Amino acid sequence: MKSKKMNPKCSFGVWQKFKRLKWFTPSTVLPHGFMGILSVLFGTYLIACSILGDLAPYKSCLGTNVPIILVLYSVFTACNALAGAKLSHLAWKETQMVFRQCAYLQLCLSFYILRFAPIFNRIISAIQSKQGNLVSEIVMRCIRFVDVLLSIVLVFCILSFQQVAYTQWVVHKKFSIALAVSIGSICMLLLSTYPIQLAIGGHEWWTCIQETYPQQNVGMVGYIYLPATVTFSLILFSATLYQRGIISEFQFGIGAATTTLVCLVATVLSQELHIPFVSTQRIYLPCKEPIANSTEAHILHALDFSIYARSFWREIFGVHIKKH
Repeated sequence: MKSKKMNPKCSFGVWQKFKRLKWFTPSTVLPHGFMGILSVLFGTYLIACSILGDLAPYKSCLGTNVPIILVLYSVFTACNALAGAKLSHLAWKETQMVFRQCAYLQLCLSFYILRFAPIFNRIISAIQSKQGNLVSEIVMRCIRFVDVLLSIVLVFCILSFQQVAYTQWVVHKKFSIALAVSIGSICMLLLSTYPIQLAIGGHEWWTCIQETYPQQNVGMVGYIYLPATVTFSLILFSATLYQRGIISEFQFGIGAATTTLVCLVATVLSQELHIPFVSTQRIYLPCKEPIANSTEAHILHALDFSIYARSFWREIFGVHIKKH
């Protein structure tokens, strides 16, 4: 029996296709690929800090009260998204709208990274303390408008991916891609819960939550929105590689689904290990605790991922997370 040998020409061809990727388009001012590399590198570093429990980069950097690395990451990610939207016409015709929606979604996530970060609260507090009431009111109204607008865009973009999954499954019979898109969009749908509550409750809601959970701002950024944007960037890069014929449909589908699930589980468990009780992973996050045994209380308990994370640590690793 003859054993199968790898075709060196195939691997060489893939490598040649990868080398032909243009990293500085659509312009040197807004280089899509280069911004994507910087975004992933900075994001990976910050995720590593989160998993290890080093949350200082989310509050300060280089002796200043400005989280420079976090701000740069958000800027690079937003620039990458803008360049991606500009390049969407180069994608397959049936996926051009999808890539544009992905860019809009990435822009929204970049905004929420800074919106929930501690520095945003400090800026608002400074404006309210040094400016007149009229200026503060105008600023808060503008922020509220942006909060509402981007929450709507975020939900629309995420839900639109289910249509993409349906088309891939039913029309194109590409089941692995359909599964990856569907799983990814369902996981990302959780990201819209906090922006929706912020849009409804306003900045007052967010201030109230931070009074109850002092580390919620760091937890929201370091364990939710930043890992989500890095994961999403990797999935979009994989989609580009798939369209260029560098990876197969199966590799793209499995890679995207695996990346999403691993990142989600790792960050959920890490947050509960490093900042329990001073932050929470409740999906539904009311300012005031509901009445005991009420329907709202049961919903709150069912959507409290902190409980599930603590149970996992206790049952699998024997780690008992207690309130000090």
